[in-house]
Amino acid sequence: MDFFKAKLITSLLAFGLIAGALIGALLYYQFPQYYPHWYEGILLFFLLLESLILVYVESSSRKATSRQMLNTYMLTKVIKIFAALIFVGAYAIIVKENIKSFVLIFMIFYLLFLAFEAYLFTRIEKRIKKNNSSI
Repeated sequence: MDFFKAKLITSLLAFGLIAGALIGALLYYQFPQYYPHWYEGILLFFLLLESLILVYVESSSRKATSRQMLNTYMLTKVIKIFAALIFVGAYAIIVKENIKSFVLIFMIFYLLFLAFEAYLFTRIEKRIKKNNSSI
């Protein structure tokens, strides 16, 4: 694994763990009625999914044109939406408790990771432009 990919994944994991700890502490101490049973599962789901997406996008960026990268970004968004629907659906079918609070917390994490993913994608784009201009 090269340095850039390791740096991206490390920053993603650091962001996820810090945001997860802050949100978890806030929910646990201030709003315990909204703290879902699967809170750690939500965080783990996003850490794994975003890491896989980031590895895929970064490896695709090495050999793709800018139009192909746009398709790659859109593909990752569709995969993320379907994975999220499957995860929430599985929770609703298996656990059947506190579905509203689970979905609320899930959506908060979805939006936070979406924003950070956009930031990481811009870093990948900057690296692509830097590499193309140096050639």
